[in-house]
Amino acid sequence: MPPLLPSALTETDLPLAELSCARLDGELFPLGGSWCPVDALAGPETRAAAIQPSAPRRAAAERLTAAWIYGLCPEPAQHQFCVDVRARTHKAADDAVQLREVRLAADDTLLLARLRVTTPMRTAVDLTRWGVSTGHRAETPLIAALLERAGAGRPALRGISFSRIAQAQLRDAFDLLGAAPPDDG
Repeated sequence: MPPLLPSALTETDLPLAELSCARLDGELFPLGGSWCPVDALAGPETRAAAIQPSAPRRAAAERLTAAWIYGLCPEPAQHQFCVDVRARTHKAADDAVQLREVRLAADDTLLLARLRVTTPMRTAVDLTRWGVSTGHRAETPLIAALLERAGAGRPALRGISFSRIAQAQLRDAFDLLGAAPPDDG
């Protein structure tokens, strides 16, 4: 039997006053800019559905937003999305959203609740290479948790350029997992 309500509601579904009243009545809880029924599991599918309305067209959730969707960190103040450089899109005037252009292979993303999300491996690689934001490195335990979620025993990372700092952080993350780091070549 299908659910009566979608897993995430926005003001396009119901007026804000009704959503707020339902929250006060204990029927909904806020999540990622949307409202979810209290019986909805706040898992990856629900988190992806909650931010899908704010995602730019053709964009994939990345870095901290992807890690949040996987349940590995708190919700970021600014959701981070990326779009393939070959796709044409524009960023809406929304300070709660960051958008950057990257090269995305078909296997770099997966679909959760109609939202493309970078895979745990791609998310870990992006966080080691680019950090959580300009000048702020990701925490190594978060990288390790993403690698563990990806099931990374010894991934092939050939062809990906890493700075020395990113290589060291990736090695530290594999050390936390007790796994052998990948070949640097």
